[in-house]
Amino acid sequence: MKRSKRIAITATGLALIVVFGLMPISFGTATIALTLLPVLVLALTQDWKITLTAGLIMGLVSLIGAFTTGAGNVTAPLFRNPLVSVVTRMIAPMIAHGAQKMLLKLEGRGKGEGRVPPKAAKIAIDAVSSAIGVVSNTALVLGMIWLLYGGKTVGDSAITPEFMSAMISINFVIEAITFTLLTPPIVYAINAQEGKHAAGN
Repeated sequence: MKRSKRIAITATGLALIVVFGLMPISFGTATIALTLLPVLVLALTQDWKITLTAGLIMGLVSLIGAFTTGAGNVTAPLFRNPLVSVVTRMIAPMIAHGAQKMLLKLEGRGKGEGRVPPKAAKIAIDAVSSAIGVVSNTALVLGMIWLLYGGKTVGDSAITPEFMSAMISINFVIEAITFTLLTPPIVYAINAQEGKHAAGN
């Protein structure tokens, strides 16, 4: 990928992370992390350094939002802890990035008669990697919340199994479906524009 195009894609993705972070969509006790979409796109089209940067910015936006735009949300006090809002968001996209690299290597070893066509294989790999990213993000965030605050009261919220279940049922289902469907075609379009799919690449 040419440096200028890489910079443009990265800048656009990072800008979207900030914009989406400033426009949270809340459903009761849960806030849907639209910021995860551009983070996943960058994780599946760029190198690990940009992936880590995207996760860091997502986390910082979440942290700042817990004090500003999302301060009224019942979960805001939880995300004011950088271990919940920042560290977890740096790890999740790295897992998606690593999963994609591993799956691409496995797909490359399966060449021969009856192998899945390159386009279908790449879209499937990106879909699985996106799903892994969503699962990782949810598991890491909720796992950290439970590790730090399980059984305690933070703000107006008692961190109980019921509270955690409510967050999972709303966040996870919506994000898993939305991002698993939206990320692959965006990733494919970016790669196609750069000629990465030529000759099965």
